[in-house]
Amino acid sequence: MIMLDPYGRTRELGEPALAAMVARLEQRGGHPSFAAMLHAYLDRLPLASARSVLDLGCGTGVAARAVAGRPEFTGRIVGIDLSPHMVAAARRLAHEQGLAERITFQIGDSEALEETDAACDVVIAHTLMSHVPAPETVLAEAARVVRPGGTVAIFDIDPASLTFGTEDPEYGQRMEQAISSALLANPRLMRTMPLLLRRAGLELVDSLAWVISEMGTGDFWVGALDSFLVLVPEAGVLSLDEIQAFVDAQRRASAEGTFFASANYYAYLARRPA
Repeated sequence: MIMLDPYGRTRELGEPALAAMVARLEQRGGHPSFAAMLHAYLDRLPLASARSVLDLGCGTGVAARAVAGRPEFTGRIVGIDLSPHMVAAARRLAHEQGLAERITFQIGDSEALEETDAACDVVIAHTLMSHVPAPETVLAEAARVVRPGGTVAIFDIDPASLTFGTEDPEYGQRMEQAISSALLANPRLMRTMPLLLRRAGLELVDSLAWVISEMGTGDFWVGALDSFLVLVPEAGVLSLDEIQAFVDAQRRASAEGTFFASANYYAYLARRPA
C-alpha cells in the first residue's frame, strides 16, 4: 500500500512539512471548537481513577497535555509518535506549560507497542486512526495493552464529510476528494469504527458526534489552509499551483463573507471486557 498521507509518514518528511504540521496541530488544538470536542470526550473517561494513560500518535501532545491539566487526573501519561520531530515538539510544549513532569513523550509505533499486556487504564487515539495504514492493527494493540475493564477512546474527523463552498460544484467535489486523499489514509474509517472495535474484542459503550461548520467567514477551517499549501503537494495529489488557487479562493470568500466549510467529528469510547 502506497501511503500518500504525510501525517502517516512523518519520518520521511523535511523541515517545511514538519513545521507546517506542528503549526496546524497546535492551531487546531487551541481553537475553542476543537478544544470543546476534546474535553467533551475526556469528561466521559475514567480519568479520576486512571493511573496510566497511553496517548497513541500523540503528535505535539495536544490530548496528553489536556489530560495532564485536568484536576481529577493524578496519574501519568505516556505519549508516543513515530516522528522524532513531533516528540521533540511535544516535550518542548509540555515543558513550556509546566506539564513535563506529568507526561513522558517517546518515539514509538502504534502498530507495535512496547507496553506489556494490560498495562494501561486508558488508551487514547486522538486524530490518529484516519492516518495509519493498518487501523485494525492499532486497535488490536490498544485492546492488548489496556487492562480488562479499561477504556479505549478513538477521536477523529470524518474526512469524507469535509466540504468547502465553491461556485462550481464539480470543481469543489474534485478538490475535496483530492485534499481528503492527500491528507488522510482512510477517509471513511470512522464510519466503520463500531465494526472494527468489535473485531478487536472491544465493547462500544459510548459515542459522541459534532459538526464544525462555518458560514460567511471562516476561522477554524481557514486556519487549515496554510497547511494545505505545504502538505497537499507533498502527497503528490495536486500541484502547488492547483492548491494555491483553491486556498486563495477560500480566503477571498472568507474576506468577502461568502465562505462555507463543514465536517463531522466522532468520538468512540470502548471497553475491554473484564
